[in-house]
Amino acid sequence: MKLKIIKLCLVITAAAALPGLVSADTPGHHPAYLHARSDLRRAQFLMRVREEPNVTRRLVEADRAVDAAIGEIDRAAVIDRKDIEEHPHVDAFPDRRGRFGRIVELLRSARRDLEKEEDSGRARGWRDAAFRHIDDALEHMHRAAVEQHWDHEFGY
Repeated sequence: MKLKIIKLCLVITAAAALPGLVSADTPGHHPAYLHARSDLRRAQFLMRVREEPNVTRRLVEADRAVDAAIGEIDRAAVIDRKDIEEHPHVDAFPDRRGRFGRIVELLRSARRDLEKEEDSGRARGWRDAAFRHIDDALEHMHRAAVEQHWDHEFGY
């Protein structure tokens, strides 16, 4: 009888410790969340460079959309026990065209990363909301680029 109780205690202890050990060493089911979040943070930092007022207005709107997408990714990443504390290094671009192109590239990369299969219903909803925010940010970036082009054409 004592032997059965000891075995049962060992099994329960091992079962309780196993999830902590497994989650500590593995990045979770969807490591692309962290990559997408990193791309969005880099894009966000590049959006915060000073521009002409009309272009800045569009960049601020894109920045808000990216911030909302990051919030959705954070909520989805919590389910997979992701470490979302990150401060990515951002490359500086000397001209607007290169910076705007890099922002769009990062937003598209984040969207591709999030397209991976999602098996959690709650995370799927947050991921889909992040898609909408990223698409909104891409639209604002397009408008900012158009306005920047016209500013350049008219010599502002």
